[in-house]
Amino acid sequence: MSQNYQQYGGNPYGQAEAGYGQASPYGGGYGQSNPYGGGYDEQLNPPPQLQQGDSNYSQPSQYSQAGGLSQPATNTQYAQEQPGAKPLSQQDFLSRIDGTKQRIGQLTSDIQTISTVHQRLLSSPDNRSSSELESIVSQTQIRNTQIKDEIKFLEKDAAREPNNSFKRTQVEALKRTFKSQLEDFQREEADYSKRYREAIGRQYRIINPEATDAEVQEAANADWGDEGIFTQALKSNRSGQASSVLGAVRARHNDIQRIEKTMSELALLFQQLNEQVVYQEAQVTQVENQTIQVTDDAKHANQQLDEGIKSARRARKLKWWTLAVVVLILAIIALVLGIYFGVVKK
Repeated sequence: MSQNYQQYGGNPYGQAEAGYGQASPYGGGYGQSNPYGGGYDEQLNPPPQLQQGDSNYSQPSQYSQAGGLSQPATNTQYAQEQPGAKPLSQQDFLSRIDGTKQRIGQLTSDIQTISTVHQRLLSSPDNRSSSELESIVSQTQIRNTQIKDEIKFLEKDAAREPNNSFKRTQVEALKRTFKSQLEDFQREEADYSKRYREAIGRQYRIINPEATDAEVQEAANADWGDEGIFTQALKSNRSGQASSVLGAVRARHNDIQRIEKTMSELALLFQQLNEQVVYQEAQVTQVENQTIQVTDDAKHANQQLDEGIKSARRARKLKWWTLAVVVLILAIIALVLGIYFGVVKK
C-alpha cells in the first residue's frame, strides 16, 4: 500500500481530487441552480462541462456535516410559462421526445460505467478511479436533471391540449422509461453501498480479530469521518498496518456517503416527477371540468330554446283560436240581429 497509509489519516484517496465534499453543480436544488431549470418554453441546451472542486478523502468527510440538498422547486415555479404559449406542432413534439429518449439511452450507459468503476474501487482503491467516479456521477446527475426538465416541458405542452391523447401517451411512456432507469441506478448504488460496508467490516476485523459480529456491524455503520471515532479505533492498535487499514476504512466510508448523497438526489428527482404528474393531472382535470360545464350549459340553453319555441307555438295557436271565437261570436250576433230586424219589419 501507499506510504501515505503510515499516517492514520492516509488512504489511497489522499491526493487532491474532485469531490462531493465541495459545492455540487447540481446540489443546490433541481429547477433552481441547475442550468436546465429555466423557462421550459425555450430550447433546452446541452449540459455544460462540469467544474470539479477539490476534496481529500483522507480528511473527515463533509457529508456528515451540514449540507444536503435544497428543497425541490414548488409547483408554482414549475408552472410559470410565457403568456399565450401555443402547443408544439406534432413534428416539434416528436423531435423533443426523440432527443429525450437519446439522453435516457446515455443514462443506461452511464449506469453501467458507474457500476464498473465501483467494482474497480472495491477491488483496488485508487485516486484515479475515485476521480473518474466523481466525474461520471456528476455528469449523470446533470443529465438526469435535464431529462426531468424536458419531461416537465413536454407534460406542460400536452396539458395545453387535453383532448390530444397522442401527446399524453408519448409523455407517459417516456416518463415510465426514465423512472425505470432511475430505479436501476438506485438499485446499483444501494448494492454497492452494502458491499462497501461489508468491505469495512472485513478491514475492521484485520485490526480487531477478536471483534464480535455486533462490533463489526457497528463499525460498518459508524461515522468514520468523525475524528473521535477514528482516533479511538487507532488507540486499540497503533501498528503501521492498523493505520493504513483505518485510512482505507475512512475512504470506504466516504464512498458510502457519496452514494447516500446520490440516492438522496435520485429520491428528489422522483419527488419532483411525481409532483409534476399531480400538477398536470389537476390542470387537465380542470380543463375537462370546464369543457363538461360548457357542454352542460349548451344543453341547458338548447332545452330553454326548445321550451321557448313550444311556448311561442302555443301562443300563436291561442291567438288564432281567440280570433276564431271572436269572429264566430260576431257572426252569431250579426245573424241574430238580421233575424230580429227582419221579423220586426214584417
